[in-house]
Amino acid sequence: MPDELATILVVDDTLPNVKLLRLILNDAGYRVLEATNGPDALMTLRQEKPDAMVLDVRMPGMTGYEVCSEIRRDPEFAALPVIMVTALSLPEERIKGIEAGATDFISKPFNKKELLARIEASLALAKNARSGIVPQLPGAVVITDATWKTLGMSPLATILLGIPAPGVLEFDFSQLFGPDERILDAGVGAPVDFVLHAPATHATLDARHIGVTNPTGKLVMRLIVLSEAR
Repeated sequence: MPDELATILVVDDTLPNVKLLRLILNDAGYRVLEATNGPDALMTLRQEKPDAMVLDVRMPGMTGYEVCSEIRRDPEFAALPVIMVTALSLPEERIKGIEAGATDFISKPFNKKELLARIEASLALAKNARSGIVPQLPGAVVITDATWKTLGMSPLATILLGIPAPGVLEFDFSQLFGPDERILDAGVGAPVDFVLHAPATHATLDARHIGVTNPTGKLVMRLIVLSEAR
């Protein structure tokens, strides 16, 4: 169950959308604030200091991208969860949102359960951030366990690989390079560089593997940094 004291700021210039989001979030136990444009959203944000924001991308005057960029210029709101709502699912649009500072995305028409799950996850990550755990991985980064099972990805990594967010934790990263023993057996030591081919996006990616060990020296985690091949 969500924290009943959590406050969500809904920003959308279409009143029926605002009403629908308010009903869903109220029913889930959240306190809801509303704004119908960018300047009002920023004013409400600074006055009320909500716990998260659900932000429409396409608004007249000041777009959601511009609102998010403005938010990230203020250190007080550097870790505020901002979930962008968009009718667009093009990778370049989501990359633009990531560059503006969005923490997550949901597409219209959105699924109620998915919306609530993303808000709950964003609030939990923000709470962890306050205790010293950084929720947002910069760049295109994938974290797996020692067997290549995915533990987490940055938003940009999911876009480059073409993996939908709900499937991230079910993804076996070794599917991308097959039976290449040099990569499969990569462990501790010097980073290993290799090339990946992402079937979903038809992209060729440069990858660098770094092994992470526990205090006894056992490999427990893999960090893979991705970039578009030159």
